Amino acid sequence: MVVSPRVFTSVIEQKPYTCIAIGPKGVSLPSYLLQGQKSPGYIIVPGEKPKKWYWEGFAVADDQRCLYFESINLFPITDIATTKRSDALPLIRELAQALEMLPLTFLDLSSNTLPIWRIWGIEEGGFLILSQDLADLFSSCAEDDVRYSMLSAWVHHGIHTPFSLCDQMTQLLYFAAMGFPPFGAKETREDGFRALPLSLSSVGLEQKSMAFIDATLRLSLSKQREASANLETQKALFWFVEATEGLEWNLKNRTEAPSYEDMRNVGSSAPFLEDQKKRSDRSVFWRKKGWIVISVVVAVTLVVWFTTGRIRDALAPPYTAGMAAEQVIQEYYTAQNELDLQKMEASLGKKAKNPAAMEVTNLFVSRQTRKAYEGIDTQIDPNTWIGSGRPPLLEGTFLYGITDVTIRAINTTDYEVSSILYSPFPYFEDQEGAIAEEGELIIFRYEQVQYFRIEPSKRGWLEITSLENRTLRRLGSLKVPTYRKETTAIDIPQ
Repeated sequence: MVVSPRVFTSVIEQKPYTCIAIGPKGVSLPSYLLQGQKSPGYIIVPGEKPKKWYWEGFAVADDQRCLYFESINLFPITDIATTKRSDALPLIRELAQALEMLPLTFLDLSSNTLPIWRIWGIEEGGFLILSQDLADLFSSCAEDDVRYSMLSAWVHHGIHTPFSLCDQMTQLLYFAAMGFPPFGAKETREDGFRALPLSLSSVGLEQKSMAFIDATLRLSLSKQREASANLETQKALFWFVEATEGLEWNLKNRTEAPSYEDMRNVGSSAPFLEDQKKRSDRSVFWRKKGWIVISVVVAVTLVVWFTTGRIRDALAPPYTAGMAAEQVIQEYYTAQNELDLQKMEASLGKKAKNPAAMEVTNLFVSRQTRKAYEGIDTQIDPNTWIGSGRPPLLEGTFLYGITDVTIRAINTTDYEVSSILYSPFPYFEDQEGAIAEEGELIIFRYEQVQYFRIEPSKRGWLEITSLENRTLRRLGSLKVPTYRKETTAIDIPQ
């Protein structure tokens, strides 16, 4: 079920304001998201140019920690599945036209998706689009299921990037008709993002509109490229606007939207969903079996190549034995900053996978090779660099490592860890064209969220039994001045 943040009116400092609830009044707002200048949102009214919009501040109102601002008569875009359902098609077409006018840098489509809590309709007409900073704030304070329904449920893997907003607008039409996102269910995602076709539902949408939605959600990559014409993602929305012109929308408002599971009770949908569950179960089974095979191969390799002394060392307590869970996590990132794979994996359980292992190994080999042949330590810890006042870097060196680690305990064993990753590598396709000018170095910054599970080992010390990447969002690149070895510059302590 998709539930948007509550919007309401409250009197703050003797003045009425519109408020959007962030969470319960006791929720802590992450300080790193509140530093610096406010990022503007945009109000887009039909027939007018986009106008920058700023929020006033944060307050507790109606027992909720909320964001407040000058009064606007807002409604969440998710209302298109209930009280705004009869107007869903013209509203989404108007939204597409509004997004066309906004700069791509503001939209910040790092996951090829615009988070749903950034989109708010204005009752008198038009839209308010919040900044990505505010979306990050909502995300950091939300429960996992809410965060999933507002962002991850709308991510359609394998989409041609310029076509992604056209795909999301079509997803919103599907959501308005059915009451749930087309790719939100686990079974759908495990089944190769094969959405339940509207044609197999009892929704009763006009035939041409239904056929458009079903066809667009399974459009081939070649057709997506043809439709988007290699334009910027928001500019490609002209295709969606033209394609939906003349479609009819005959659905009525309702008070409650059905769920994906409710469709199992619909005669025309049940056979598809039953087959989908079987395909999903097979996909999960083979994925797990594949990891078992890999684990067996790795285990055999270790037995063949490791000496008795190495095995004896493996049985000894790790250097993190006796540390608390938070210390174990901090040590993992400290080791990553040192490119020390052995220390990174010292506290990993047998079945835990280190997602940064290959990257750290490659950088370590590169660093040691340059050090041996040129006497240069090429890797700079960003914490050291920032602490030294962000000086120019020696030509041929790079920043790599983790800063701003924030650990949040979810329960006694699970931890959500957010951090900033500095890397010389572009992780997104559209970053690959970045070219450094002479005398400068490009470093990419990313906000990452990882989940750790920390449990006692059989021998009593705490170890990491599960580690997975949850989100990776780009924060923009840094252009760092460089200097040649013979020139004078500030040395960074290693």
